[in-house]
Amino acid sequence: MKANIKIVADSYYAKEIVESMKIDNVDIPKGMDIKMSYTKNQIIVELSIEVTSSKSILTLRNTADEILEQITLLNNLLQKKDR
Repeated sequence: MKANIKIVADSYYAKEIVESMKIDNVDIPKGMDIKMSYTKNQIIVELSIEVTSSKSILTLRNTADEILEQITLLNNLLQKKDR
């Protein structure tokens, strides 16, 4: 069985954020898949993991939390840069 999370976030800097975050997706947990894309003003992140134990769900949730933190941080930094 697989568990999935889809994150959609609005940002004027969607392209820059997705491109900078893709670089960081090299050491992901076993059985996890991360797909990132963007439209003009939207970031789309799709996470999935093969559920082998209850830890798998926690891993998925923690990864989603980290991604949301990164999106927020990068968006705030880019907004400050443009002021």
